[in-house]
Amino acid sequence: DDCATKVGSGKTPNGGASVYIDSGRPFVRSQNIGWGKLILDDVAYISDDIHNTFSGSEIKEDDVLLNITGASIGRCAITEADIIGGNVNQHVCIIRLNTVLLNARLLVELINSRNGQKQIDSYQAGGNREGLNFSQVKQLKFAIPKTLKEQTAIANALSDVDALISELEK
Repeated sequence: DDCATKVGSGKTPNGGASVYIDSGRPFVRSQNIGWGKLILDDVAYISDDIHNTFSGSEIKEDDVLLNITGASIGRCAITEADIIGGNVNQHVCIIRLNTVLLNARLLVELINSRNGQKQIDSYQAGGNREGLNFSQVKQLKFAIPKTLKEQTAIANALSDVDALISELEK
């Protein structure tokens, strides 16, 4: 909460999937959020008219996207250029940071870490991963370096390790 300027999600348009189109504004759903990366091979699209009714859920550069409901709760990734200007549905929380205080890529790594997932799990009653509310998202706590330079260095190192692991898995 100390580092965020926005914590919120979107909604599904009236008509659901029937209003999706072949191109237009990206509409990011929980299946598009992976562990530290976006999965955009099946991203949906909505019209500008629908987008204009969803102003509160417009995706901006360096937004952190966190799944807050369902089986994929806790998965977190940062925006990519392909989806900026799009929207999220109600299952995806946008965390918009004060970028003077916290590096967005570092926050993604922290949320996806064992410590971050343990905090998310602690909010789930009886081990049933039902959902996170915005208040719970704002209560996530992490030890972070004070300087952005050090945060960026850590985020870069963790990103490099993630890339290496992905290559080794291939």
